[in-house]
Amino acid sequence: MDFVMKQALGGATKDMGKMLGGEEEKDPDAQKKEEERQEALRQQEEERKAKHARMEAEREKVRQQIRDKVSA
Repeated sequence: MDFVMKQALGGATKDMGKMLGGEEEKDPDAQKKEEERQEALRQQEEERKAKHARMEAEREKVRQQIRDKVSA
């Protein structure tokens, strides 16, 4: 029966065990990689927020210049 399943599914049998709740291959550096990924995401988010704050400050400066021109 196992032979028939392998023939029918081709190379998909390796992933079949994982889908059915079998053992997954563990990456020894998975924890470290995940921490590095999380840190990179945090850093990107901080950079994005800083860029947004700079852009908003510049916009407010332009708005104020327009207000000054209109009211003068």
